[in-house]
Amino acid sequence: MNVTTTARASALQRSGVTLALCFCAAIIEGIDLQSMGIAAPGIAPEFHLSKQALGYVLTASPLGLFFGAFIGGRIADFWGRRHALILSIIVFGAFQLATAWAAGYTDLLAIRFLCGLGLGGAFPNLIALTAEASGGRNNILNVVVTAAGMPMGGAVAALIGFSAGPSGDWRTVFYVGGIAPLVLAPVMIVLLPESSLFRQARSAAASTKQQLGVWYTLFDGSRVRQTILLWISFFFVAVMTHLLLNWLPNLMVAKGFTKPQAFLIQIVFNLAAASGSVLLGWLMQRRPNRLLLFVCFAGLAAALLAIASLGHDLVLVAATAGVMGTCLIGAQFVLYGLSPAYYPTITRGTGTGAAVAVSRLGSAMGPYLAGQLLGAGATATQVLQSLLPITGAAATAAVLLMFLPRSKDLTD
Repeated sequence: MNVTTTARASALQRSGVTLALCFCAAIIEGIDLQSMGIAAPGIAPEFHLSKQALGYVLTASPLGLFFGAFIGGRIADFWGRRHALILSIIVFGAFQLATAWAAGYTDLLAIRFLCGLGLGGAFPNLIALTAEASGGRNNILNVVVTAAGMPMGGAVAALIGFSAGPSGDWRTVFYVGGIAPLVLAPVMIVLLPESSLFRQARSAAASTKQQLGVWYTLFDGSRVRQTILLWISFFFVAVMTHLLLNWLPNLMVAKGFTKPQAFLIQIVFNLAAASGSVLLGWLMQRRPNRLLLFVCFAGLAAALLAIASLGHDLVLVAATAGVMGTCLIGAQFVLYGLSPAYYPTITRGTGTGAAVAVSRLGSAMGPYLAGQLLGAGATATQVLQSLLPITGAAATAAVLLMFLPRSKDLTD
């Protein structure tokens, strides 16, 4: 009895350490993901960038995220979640710092792409580690709570921009976003355990010579529909998420708000997203419900219509941005929480990595779309309204996904 109790306490401790470290990593990733959006109003004039050129710079990191997510997922299935996550964190920390020292437009493009490789490799492993941290129990809630660190990190990034004021140094956010992961990485080397479910699955796969090919993982007959619907929903949600994360301050300035007011609106967007997504994850874990995802997307559409038509009332716009953040990021994180359960443990890194990689294409498309629309003369209101049909496509795929069976080796 004592041995059993000790083993359970040890497992609980390992789970707690994993969740805490992954949550810290998610906060730092949130800072880094939104750093360019915060710095953009300062970078554009310093490097004499047009709106289209700024759009390319904002697109470079999400493009790196695409390659990084797929590579990071494959590395995780062969070398382990822990090693892949730590390597990714070191890479994006180094290139976040390098962004502050960029000498020109070409440097910015290259550095932001390389930073995206690290950021992309980190997130699939955060998902896999936290989904498996409690032996597969509470997998949706664990992933959502961990992922909620990302909008909290975004709020920190926005707070940095807000506290610096209109004339603040845009490099500050990159100093913070670069040093923090380089401090966290040694801590993870010492304390972060490998997923016990992954170790067991790898041993079983080695003894049975289980097929681990990419095509089999993603498009085996029993998973092809799940994979396609995951990709569609991830892609369109990411288009909206990263357009808003990167362009929301600029769009609010274009609507007539000052830069500090625009940063305040983004802080509300992120804090509401963090708290609201945890509530949604808890509800989905207790009782998975297709209606909940539908309500999220319906609320997002209503918020987009409202914020596009509101005037310069800071309180109303900030409150609407909070609803928008809760619905959009909440739906995204619930999808993150669901995705590991559609793949068996031994290939979960590849499955979730591929889905996140597809979402990174959407991440690149979102900032690019906004840059092109604004460069063509579109107003902030028109950019926001352009997200409505995208919302419909994401909602359709996400709700259909909920009708499909999940893998049996993650228990709810």
